[in-house]
Amino acid sequence: MITDLLKFTIKEEFVIEAEELFRRQMENNLGDEGCLMSKTFRSKQHPGEFYLLLCWQDPEAIENHLKTEHDNRFRENLDPMLACPPEFFDCDNND
Repeated sequence: MITDLLKFTIKEEFVIEAEELFRRQMENNLGDEGCLMSKTFRSKQHPGEFYLLLCWQDPEAIENHLKTEHDNRFRENLDPMLACPPEFFDCDNND
């Protein structure tokens, strides 16, 4: 299993729009073969910070996900909303 944590900082004027975009992406991710978990969190202290926690069966599942129409559309729609580049954290699974 592969676990990724992604942090996105959204410009203030796009926070509400981004929240809906993340919700749809989370639902779409769960339909991807090999996606074991897709959760979105929004910081209480910093409302423009969104976190996306993903668990994948294997590297092939990630590669296939990155080729999906919904992921390409998500990235295209999200790019203009970003205040800075996303941060990616690879996580160890202790199981």
